[in-house]
Amino acid sequence: MKPITKGLFGLVAICGLLQSIGFGLLLWPSREFTRFYLQQAVWLRPLMIGLTGLVLLVFLIMLLVAIFRRSTANALILAGDDGDLTLDKSAIENTVAKAIVARHFAKSVDVDVSIRKKQVARMRIAAFSGNGKELKQEAKQIEETARQKLQECLGVPVKHVRVQLLPATKVKAKTARVI
Repeated sequence: MKPITKGLFGLVAICGLLQSIGFGLLLWPSREFTRFYLQQAVWLRPLMIGLTGLVLLVFLIMLLVAIFRRSTANALILAGDDGDLTLDKSAIENTVAKAIVARHFAKSVDVDVSIRKKQVARMRIAAFSGNGKELKQEAKQIEETARQKLQECLGVPVKHVRVQLLPATKVKAKTARVI
């Protein structure tokens, strides 16, 4: 989650918590509102307090997510002796995709990388294999190729790699249009 998103979630959560507390206090028995609620059905007050409690719980969960979830970034920052090197997310994805295509019989390789400032957190790879058999073994080889390429080129660790490999027969055939 990006820092600005976390900040917005935190702001919305604080506003929601304040609103829930204020609304709960408004429903608490007082002389002005007691007559109004006595005229209404007996179930209105517990229902409103229950709904306020539900809203309070939702905004509390949102606040905890905003505080404790780790931030993601759009660029990987590598510190060196000469200065910092910033690599864009799409450049990392392109490097891994080209390495997979070069070493494996795979088509339509799609790489999605989730990065943090100094490491690659998650990588999802989707591809179509020309080899119809032994897809699990080839998926493990593709995973190892992706890890090796990032370690070799960038020297950054990868926490989690998920490979979705389908046989090439599942590729939708493109039909030619004749005009």
